[in-house]
Amino acid sequence: MSHALAFDLQFGASGDMLLGALLDLGLNHDTLVMELSRLSVTGWSISPEKISKYHMAGTAARVRCEETETERNYGDIETIIGSSALGQQVKERALRVFTRLAEAEAAVHGVPREKVHFHEVGAIDSIIDIVAFCIALEIIGVQRIFFGDFHFGTGTVRTRHGEIPVPVPAVVRLAEGFRCRFTGREGELVTPTAAAILTALGSQSAVPPASIVRGTGIGFGSRNYPFPSYSRVLLLESGQNVTEDVFQIECNIDDMNPQIYPYLIDLLLQRGALDAYLIPVNMKKGRPGTVLTVIAPAGALDAVRGTIYTETTTLGLRVQMIGREKLERSFVTVVVDGHEIRIKKGCFFEREVTAQPEYEDCATAARDSGAPLKFIMARALEEYRKKCGL
Repeated sequence: MSHALAFDLQFGASGDMLLGALLDLGLNHDTLVMELSRLSVTGWSISPEKISKYHMAGTAARVRCEETETERNYGDIETIIGSSALGQQVKERALRVFTRLAEAEAAVHGVPREKVHFHEVGAIDSIIDIVAFCIALEIIGVQRIFFGDFHFGTGTVRTRHGEIPVPVPAVVRLAEGFRCRFTGREGELVTPTAAAILTALGSQSAVPPASIVRGTGIGFGSRNYPFPSYSRVLLLESGQNVTEDVFQIECNIDDMNPQIYPYLIDLLLQRGALDAYLIPVNMKKGRPGTVLTVIAPAGALDAVRGTIYTETTTLGLRVQMIGREKLERSFVTVVVDGHEIRIKKGCFFEREVTAQPEYEDCATAARDSGAPLKFIMARALEEYRKKCGL
């Protein structure tokens, strides 16, 4: 079984609110503090408190630090985390978050990442919030993090740079490419620390289907608003199936030479598409047409879009992010007529639900032996069942 966290951000998110939600979920405080002591900084404490606000029971993390004025650049924080005795994955995740913060601040101030002085987010309390969150993932044993829409407030806040608008510029940068909503409520609902944690370590996509809720937690922050302000987390359990964020690109075409389609499909797959297929449809005015659908990872999105626009007659695309679930996969090799044939099997909730011989392996065996391909496939499955005692 695998575990995931799903964060509900309807009422905001800050570093201490996210941590408070995990403590409320059941994160062991003593274990957390023991692991945090591996970080080579002092003058901090975490004293979680069960409280009730807005008619909801939850936990305030109560992160307290003696130091609040020290400024640090990205290199300073990289040294603090890198030279600590923290686990390697905790270090990598924490540095990923601070890299996101540094890049956002650099874009806001128009300076290189290495020149960014973090001010508020470089203070010890933010370092503790971020590193504690990364440690918590290890303790809970979480494989994935999901989060919902960012909900922004309005107004202004005072910082060392002066008065700035809400959502603050760093949060806006961090939220680029992610869904957000403007609530109209007066106040800073999302902080840079929370936005960096979620966008660096999580994904804003649908949670895996067939998940079981194993627990929930409410995390309160240090600010008081005349409206609900807290983060909620759900602990989800599912099978070992892999879920990833991909893009589905579609367009309708009714004025193109059909001889182009096979070339187009091959080209899209060469340029990073995970899948591409055609569906015949009746379009407006009764004309027959074709729906082109392409599934692509984020890294290949621009190449795929450019290919479609260049190679087809379409004038527009429908693009949406979707969750792509994959069964846990593994291979078992069998021998048929002296040829090794791989059997790909898929498991759902640790139970095998499918097993199929690899086509290319079977085709090679069929060509070499002269036996019909369907016989080679059938014998491969038979050998697989014998080997696995099925």
